[in-house]
Amino acid sequence: MESPFIYVMILLLNVFEFSSGIKENHFVCSSEEVPTDNQIKLFLSMDSLKIYCRFRSESEDTSRAFLGVFTSGGLAPTLIISNSTYHEEFHFNLSLFNNRALWFIDIPRESITVNTDIAAIEEWIIKVTMHEGLNIYNTEGTLLDLVREPILQWTLGSKMSNSQVKKLFPHVIDIKVAKCPCANDVALFGFILNSTYNGVYIGKTISGFRKYNETIWYDLTDIIYSQLKDEHQGNSVQFKSFEVDYVTITFDRNRTLSESSSCFYSKEPFLHWLPCLPSTSKSTRLLPYVITFLIDQETRTGIYFFHNQNSKRISVSVSVLKNEIPNSQPKFPNFQFPSSFYHPVGMVFHPRSHFLYVYGNQVWLSMDGGNTFELVCDFLSNYVRKTAHSFYTSEISLITKNGKIYMTKAGLTRYTKSGRLGDNIFTLYYDHLGFIHKLTPERFDTDSSSSGSGMSSTIFGTPPDLGFDTALAPQYLSPNEMIFFAYVPLNEPKNMIYKRKFKNIHIGKVINYSKNGNAYIRKLLVHANGPLGFHTSVLTEIIEPFGVEESVKSSSVTGSLKISYTGNVFYHIEITTADVEKTVVRPGYSSFLITEVRDLKNVLSLATMPHKIKSPLNFPENSWFLYSFGSTKGRNWTISLKPCNYWVQQDDHDIVSLNVVKYLDVGNKANYGLKLIPNTRVPPVIVIVGNPALLEVKTEGYYDVTDSYNLNTHVASKFFHKGSTSLSMIIWEASTSCSITTVLPIMKSSCSYLKTLQHIPGRQIPREDWISGVHKDSQGFNMIKTLPINYRPPSNMGISIPLTDNIYHADPSKPRPRSLFHKSKVTGQLKQCNNVPSREMCNCTEHQKFSHAVAFSDCKEKVHRFKFPVIQYPVALEIFTEKEKFAVEPPYLVTMTEVNMRQNWQLKHNMPENVKKMKDYLEPLLNTSVYNPLGLNISIRGSELFHFKVSVVPGVSFCNLEEEFQIYVDEVPLPFPGHMLIAVATSVVLGGLIFVAFILQLRNIHPLRAFQRYLKRDTANPSTISISSEGKVWIVNK
Repeated sequence: MESPFIYVMILLLNVFEFSSGIKENHFVCSSEEVPTDNQIKLFLSMDSLKIYCRFRSESEDTSRAFLGVFTSGGLAPTLIISNSTYHEEFHFNLSLFNNRALWFIDIPRESITVNTDIAAIEEWIIKVTMHEGLNIYNTEGTLLDLVREPILQWTLGSKMSNSQVKKLFPHVIDIKVAKCPCANDVALFGFILNSTYNGVYIGKTISGFRKYNETIWYDLTDIIYSQLKDEHQGNSVQFKSFEVDYVTITFDRNRTLSESSSCFYSKEPFLHWLPCLPSTSKSTRLLPYVITFLIDQETRTGIYFFHNQNSKRISVSVSVLKNEIPNSQPKFPNFQFPSSFYHPVGMVFHPRSHFLYVYGNQVWLSMDGGNTFELVCDFLSNYVRKTAHSFYTSEISLITKNGKIYMTKAGLTRYTKSGRLGDNIFTLYYDHLGFIHKLTPERFDTDSSSSGSGMSSTIFGTPPDLGFDTALAPQYLSPNEMIFFAYVPLNEPKNMIYKRKFKNIHIGKVINYSKNGNAYIRKLLVHANGPLGFHTSVLTEIIEPFGVEESVKSSSVTGSLKISYTGNVFYHIEITTADVEKTVVRPGYSSFLITEVRDLKNVLSLATMPHKIKSPLNFPENSWFLYSFGSTKGRNWTISLKPCNYWVQQDDHDIVSLNVVKYLDVGNKANYGLKLIPNTRVPPVIVIVGNPALLEVKTEGYYDVTDSYNLNTHVASKFFHKGSTSLSMIIWEASTSCSITTVLPIMKSSCSYLKTLQHIPGRQIPREDWISGVHKDSQGFNMIKTLPINYRPPSNMGISIPLTDNIYHADPSKPRPRSLFHKSKVTGQLKQCNNVPSREMCNCTEHQKFSHAVAFSDCKEKVHRFKFPVIQYPVALEIFTEKEKFAVEPPYLVTMTEVNMRQNWQLKHNMPENVKKMKDYLEPLLNTSVYNPLGLNISIRGSELFHFKVSVVPGVSFCNLEEEFQIYVDEVPLPFPGHMLIAVATSVVLGGLIFVAFILQLRNIHPLRAFQRYLKRDTANPSTISISSEGKVWIVNK
C-alpha cells in the first residue's frame, strides 16, 4: 500500500499545475523509444506489444520533476485496455527504461488476444493513468490488431504516388468515406470523379486520417472494370452497410433500369442479390421510388424510405423479413411525413443503436424501428446531403448543401450549429475516439482537443452565436421561470419572418444577457393565434437573474406607470424613455414591449399576454422593472450552448465502455446501472429497448442522499430465441456540449465468446514443469508424458495398428511409427503441419502446444500421465464466464466420447429422479448416452493415450459448450493382446497335461514306476567298455 506521503505529493503537484497555469500534463506513448506524437495510436502484431511512455508538460524540467516524484514514491502508470467486451489492466515497470525519462511495458500478444485468424475484432480503447481510481492525468488512445483486421488483408490494387493522386484533383466532384464498423480508425477514402475522367481510386488509413501523408492510395480501376465489363457508365450507385451483414445498392432511374429494379440487397458473402421491393405488383408505375432500404438487425425487418413522385408524398414503410425476404404486407401503417418535408435525401441507423434518422430538408428521428418519427430540425430551403456518426461519443454531424454543419447527439431531439465550411469539396469523419476530421482531396484537418463536445475550434473556429436579430420580451411565470417572446414587426415581409423566430435549434440552449444573467431554454412555443407581434416564444428556467435598467443610468425606471389599450393592438404607456425594444415587466401581469416612442412621455407597446388585460393598468412605483433585450443599438443578448451540469458514473466497474455488450444465456439475467451526479439539477432519463419482444426489461430509479439519480436496469431472457437488442439510456434534456448524453449497452440473447467449459484436473502441475516435462509425485513417478514423435494412439485391433486420423507431436520430417499394416498406412492426417517440410514450419504457438483441442493435435507434445489402472478418476467440470465460474450441474447434462474411437473406459454417475427423466428424454434424440456431471467419474482399463471430449447437451445454453482432456495410462503389466495370449497358451498347456495324465491313469499306465524300474535294471547289469591295441571296441556285461 502506498504511503500517504505520496498522495500528499501528488496533491501538491496538482496544486502546482493549476496555480502555474499549466493546462496540459499528460502521457505521450508509442511503440518507439522516442514518443513524439500527442495522440496515442498503438498497433498489435504477432509480436508482443512494447510501449514506451513519458510524462509530457509544457517544459522538460517540469516533466522530469513530475517523473522524479512519482518514481521516488514507487508509482508507475497503469495501462487499461478495453472495448465493449474486454477490460484488462497492465502495470508499467517501476524502474525507468535505461535510466531515461521513460516508463516501459512489454505485453505478450496472448495476454490480450490468443486468436490469430482473420476475423473482425473491435479496436481497443487504451487509457494511461497514474493511479486507477484517482483519474490523475488520464490519457486515451487506441490499439489496433493488424493481424485480425480484414480490410488490412485485402489486395486493393496498384499503389499510387502523390503526383498521380494530384492529377485527379481537378476531376473530383465529391468524396466518400467508409470506415470499419469495429475499428473506426481503419477507413477507406474514395474520389467521385466527373464524366471526363473514369477510374476507381481509394485511399486507406489505419490511423484515422491523422496525417495526409500516412494515407496509402490505390488504383482499383482495372480490377473493378474487369468485373463490370463496361457497365460502369451512366448509373449512380449508393451503398449502405449494416454491420457487414447486409449491403443495399440503390441506382438512379435512368438508362434501362425499371422502377422495381433500382434497389437490390444481399447478405454475406454477397453472391445472390434480391430486389428490395417484392415483385407482386403488376404495374411498376404504381411502385414508389426507393430512396433507401435498410435491414433492422434487432427486429429482423426491412425499412423502406419511399418517395412517390406522382403524389409527392414521402413515407417510411416497415416489412417483416421471412427467409431474408421482406413481406409484401407492412408491419405498421406507413408513416407519412408532412408536406413541409419535400426534399428527401437518405435514411440511416446510428451505429450500434436503434436510432433511425431520415434526413433531407428536415431531419426526423424514430426510436421504434420506423413506426413513428419525431421532428428534430427543419432547414427550410437548405437540406442535409450527408451525415457523419461517432458511436464512441454518440455525436452526429449533419452536413448541409450550403456548407453549414449542425451537430446532434444520438437519441436527442436537440441540435446545434457547429459552424460553416468554405471548402467546395469536403466531408467529415469521426475516428475511433470520436475526434472529428475534415477531409478534402488536398489535405486533412484534425482537431484532437474536443472529443464529444461537437465544437472543434481548429475546424469550425469560434462557436457561433445562435441568437437572431430581434428584440425579446421577457414575461415572468414564477420567480424561477420566464417566457421570452421573439418580436416580429407587424410590417415584416412574410419571407423574412423566419429570421425573427425561435426554432428547434434553440431548445436546450442558454439565453445570455450582456450585463448579467442567463436562462436555460426548456421548451419552444409557437403562437398561431396571437399575441400579435410574437410568433414564437421559449419557456426558460432562470439560472442567474437578469440585470434590469437602473435608476442611476436611466430615469425612466422611476415613478408609476399608466397603461391603456389604444384600440388597435397597441397599448399606450406613460413613461419617460427614448429607447424602443425595452420591456416593461411586472410579475403577475402581462409584459409590454415598447415598439414606438410618440414623445418623451408616451410610447406604444405590444402586450405579451393581451388576453390577461381586462382594464387599464396602474403600476405603482418600485413594482415594475425595465428590461433591455433589444437589437436596435446592437443586440445585447446571445444564445449559446448550455454547459453540462452533470457527471455520469457507471455502476459496472469491470467494463468502462459506454457501448458495453452484455450476453444473456438461456435463463440468465443481467443488471446495468448508472448514476447521474448533478451540478445543478439532474436531467431526466428515458430508457428505450430496441426489440422489446426479445428480452424482459425492468427499470427502477431513485435519488440518493447526495441528490444523485441512480438508474438500475434489470434484463432477463424470455425465450430460447437468439437475438440482439440495444438498451438506450437517453439523458434527453442534456446539452449537446455534454460528453455523455446517451449510453448504449447492447444486450445479446446469445452465447458469450468468453463462456467456456473447462475440465479441472485432479492434480495441478505448474506451467514451468509442463515446459520442462518433469513433475514427480512423492513416489518419484513423473506425472507428465512427452509423446513420441508422430504418435498415434492404439486401436481396438492392437497397439501396432492405430486407426485414428489424429497425429500427436507431429513432425513431417520424421517417419511415422506403427505404419506396418495397410489400415494404419491409409489413416492419420496432418492438420497444421500439412504440406510443410518440418515441425518448425508448423508454426505451433505455446497456446496450441498446451491446448487439449483435437484441432491442435499436431502441436500437442505433453499430456497427463497416470499409472495403470485408472479407477474412478473424477471428471470435474466448471463453466467460466467473463465474471464468474461455477461447477457444472443439472440441468447442464453432458455427453462424453473418446475422439480416437478407443474403448476400455467406463463412466459412472449419480442419477436422481429428475436427471433420469431428462436422460430418458434426451438419449433417443441425441442417439448417445447422457450423464449427470455432478459426481461423474471415469475408470480406464486400457493403455497409452485416451483423448476425451465432453459436451453439454443442447437446449440449456446458446453456447456450444465443449471441453477436451487427455489421459496417458502407463506402466501397464502387458499391453494388449500379450496378456490374453499368455493366458490362452498357459491354459492350453495345463489342459494338455491334465488330459495326458487322465489317459495314462485310464490305461493304468504309470510312467513314474516304469522309469524307476528302468533305472534299477541299468544299475543291476553294469557294462565295461575296452579298446584293444588294434582299435577294436569290446563291451562286456557283468
